[in-house]
Amino acid sequence: LDGRHDYILSIVASCLGLEKSDVEDAILEGNQIDRMEQFFVANGLPHLMFYYQDTEPAEGATASPPTQLDSHQPGNTKKVFVTDGRDVALTGVCVFFTRANTLKTITSENIHR
Repeated sequence: LDGRHDYILSIVASCLGLEKSDVEDAILEGNQIDRMEQFFVANGLPHLMFYYQDTEPAEGATASPPTQLDSHQPGNTKKVFVTDGRDVALTGVCVFFTRANTLKTITSENIHR
């Protein structure tokens, strides 16, 4: 992981009230990091979405299995995961990033823009 990943995961953690290390651990599970990589490249994905919610396995879903994180509420477990928004319905919170120009590569120097 580099500064681009760190920047995005820090914002996700801040928005969700979670520790960055917990969000990072959840995203590193499976192939979720691949979607982040596709967001950073030239001609890449126009948006990157993170869901934080209770989920049940969806039939035919292509997303990686979400990782469980305690939600600070007794008896309630929520998961944070990267999605394209089509594979799992939103029932919780969504944190998303968009690109104004998909032709440019996102670097550690320009990620904040």
